[in-house]
Amino acid sequence: METGYRKEIDERLTGILSHFYIIKTDVGKEGSLHHLSPSLEMMLVFNFGTPVSYSFGEKEITRHAIHKIGIFGPMRKMLNYHLKPGNDLLVLNFTLNGFYRFFSVPMENFSDEHVLDPDLLMQKNRLDKMWEMMKMLPSATQRIELMTQYLLSDLRENDPETLPLLESASYFHSAQVSPVKAIADKAELTERTVQSRFKRYVGYSSKELLRFLRFKKVLYHILTLTSYLVDWADLVERYGYHDQSHLIKDFKYYTGVSPRRFVKLNEQDGFCMSVDMV
Repeated sequence: METGYRKEIDERLTGILSHFYIIKTDVGKEGSLHHLSPSLEMMLVFNFGTPVSYSFGEKEITRHAIHKIGIFGPMRKMLNYHLKPGNDLLVLNFTLNGFYRFFSVPMENFSDEHVLDPDLLMQKNRLDKMWEMMKMLPSATQRIELMTQYLLSDLRENDPETLPLLESASYFHSAQVSPVKAIADKAELTERTVQSRFKRYVGYSSKELLRFLRFKKVLYHILTLTSYLVDWADLVERYGYHDQSHLIKDFKYYTGVSPRRFVKLNEQDGFCMSVDMV
């Protein structure tokens, strides 16, 4: 039986991780294709079983695979992954500037369509050691406990430069506010400085975040419908798109497929939406 489930974090990791996710498949289970929604978040994946093949957006799954440790993000595109018999994964879902606080790597250096080679991180040797230690543990709960202690032992305080961004997160959910201008005015910074800090600490611009948050509402709307009959004209008007081609453009950008193709994926139960998408 294939198992995929979420585990809540220790409250001391609030602002670092949103949750852990565990995937484990029986050896006799048939392979299956899955799709994970974009989220703008970073994911650290430990694989203790058979390799997991993946692709992004509209690209077919080919030779790319996670064998041991992989780092995804910021997750701008839909992630396609193929589960096979013997998969055994522990996924750490970082949130906001949590990845930066742990790895101290400028986030604008990350590409959304490639898995970062852990060799590029100063913590590479420790990640390898953690993988070896967790591999020996018999349960996901014990692995999470060990990883939690590891994160807490090396957790850095928020960089003071990030505080104006974190304290003003609610601005991005208000249609009446220009978030960057509001943050700049409140913190007595230039708008250019605010934009630069966004890219450094979270890996994307404020403009990109606003675009994504609107698309997130569209996804949530579709996924909560009681039927798969979608009124596309209503979505365009409800969420402030210029026209249907504008909506289609966002679907192609984030998922790699058309809106109607996305609905079909959802009908097939192969799509998973991150409930913590910013």
